[in-house]
Amino acid sequence: MAHRTIAGPSEHLEVVKGSRFRAVVAPLAEVGDADAWIARLRAAEPDAGHVAWAWRWGDVQRWSDDGEPGGTAGRPMLEVLLKRDLDRVIAGVARVFGGVKLGAGGLARAYGGSVARALDAVAVLDVPDRRGFTLRAPFAEVDAVLRALAEPDVDHGPPAFDAGGVVVRGTVLAAAAERIEERVTTVTRGRGLWVWPDATSEDAGA
Repeated sequence: MAHRTIAGPSEHLEVVKGSRFRAVVAPLAEVGDADAWIARLRAAEPDAGHVAWAWRWGDVQRWSDDGEPGGTAGRPMLEVLLKRDLDRVIAGVARVFGGVKLGAGGLARAYGGSVARALDAVAVLDVPDRRGFTLRAPFAEVDAVLRALAEPDVDHGPPAFDAGGVVVRGTVLAAAAERIEERVTTVTRGRGLWVWPDATSEDAGA
């Protein structure tokens, strides 16, 4: 299992009938990073009358026209991401009005097209999916747990301890998750407790 994303940020500047469209695209590591990213783009473009945006992270999709006529900005940008099958990617377009109205079709082409050209300038990567986990086990199983997790498919932080024993948080390649869980369950004789955070699935417009 893998998702297709972009290797890094990219941007494209386009002028249409005097209006300036600055499109910026970037990988989106976490859903919670989106708001801060949009705020930074807005702060970098203080003259922009509109900062439309769109992003996709797994099954979660969000977009905003930011005051442009409904469906003329954010949604066309999202459609570009979907048509290219890109995941965990965010796109923003800051528009400075040039005095000539473009109409609904012109706006959709300008917003979607500028994002497409920003994406054309950056490499696309297929990245194996990972799953986050929290693992709890009794104190007596600390060494066994750490040995079981010591392999390339697993990435975890230093163990923490509470009244119940050891707590380890990290990520594992999705394709290896079941095998790793079974391995830890075996070495702890069923006393290792796994928690796999569930992904949120939701489609909505803003």
